[in-house]
Amino acid sequence: MSIEGIGIIGANRRSVILAEMLLVKGFQIRVYDSFRDSLNIMMSKLKWSLNQKNKSELLSNIEAIQEYSKFKGADLVIETSSKTPEERFLYFSKILKEVDSNCIMALNSTIPLITSFEKISVLPAERVVGLNFSEVFPNSFMEVSKTDYTDLGVIERFSEFMDKLGVKYSIINDRPGGIMERLARVYINSSFEVLFKGKGFPYEIDCAMKDMCGSVYGPFEFLDIISIDYDYNTALKLYEMLNRESLKPHEIELKLLQYGQLGRKSNLGIYIYEDGSIAGENPILPNIIKYLGLKKVEKEEIFSDIMIPVLEEAKQIAKEIMIGEQDIENITKLCFGWSFGIFGFQKKYPSLFVVKEKSEFDNLDTF
Repeated sequence: MSIEGIGIIGANRRSVILAEMLLVKGFQIRVYDSFRDSLNIMMSKLKWSLNQKNKSELLSNIEAIQEYSKFKGADLVIETSSKTPEERFLYFSKILKEVDSNCIMALNSTIPLITSFEKISVLPAERVVGLNFSEVFPNSFMEVSKTDYTDLGVIERFSEFMDKLGVKYSIINDRPGGIMERLARVYINSSFEVLFKGKGFPYEIDCAMKDMCGSVYGPFEFLDIISIDYDYNTALKLYEMLNRESLKPHEIELKLLQYGQLGRKSNLGIYIYEDGSIAGENPILPNIIKYLGLKKVEKEEIFSDIMIPVLEEAKQIAKEIMIGEQDIENITKLCFGWSFGIFGFQKKYPSLFVVKEKSEFDNLDTF
């Protein structure tokens, strides 16, 4: 039984990206949200994007809904939002009454599937998978997670769906944050640490990483696109679940969040934005980063400081999930837009992945 009709839970940036991808590939979609304004904004963004690409006729294949009964006939339901266990229990309880016994549930996999089963007892574990993708490069890669309960037939159907969608994907065992989210959090955190230690301004760090990695975006541009509130909240959840210091949100990020400076979506994050383009660095940064831009360092040092923690986390994930280095290599290359994955960079620049002894400069209060 192939997947044709798809229901999406949540009208947000992620659902806009996903809906456009699905419409272009010929799927029928219905998007649910309890807030009419959210649905209207989502549909307006989607209409604008499709009009720009001369594909406005595809809008006839999507419907914004506020009734759970409209999920009837869906072959797949995708959760894009991150809600409380109580809210998730409520909408899954009602949706599962409307869909048939073959409908697959693709959950937001930031929250582990096993945890979701414990808190949402109505979920049919054999028909549940996790789905995650980068909002920066959404057409490049998606991460699919499964549990020991997931039916093999469900995996086969979902794999066929992914093949039709035309996106590269990897199927992994269920773990908090999977691979992509955990590595993204470490990548952002280590970039903040470089900034915190005074090794350049955001633009200098981004330029160094773009040059070394062959990427379109540096880490702070990447962060502003996915949004500071999303990154902070995701990092906090992972830190609480895994208790790994490398995943703890950085204090700089918390201060920006408290000021409501969330990135591109608020026109102010690490950078100032005008018409969606960078127009300058956030003028508040010198007030919250004591040693901002204190010393100009070589791009190789910036690269090393940021990527060594990413490599360490990648090795830890490989042990935990029992996944091959090639899978992690592909994920890091596609999700961050790098010319190589993390292990490829280690082979290309072996000297830059040697952990150095702490210098006096690293202890800034006595420098």
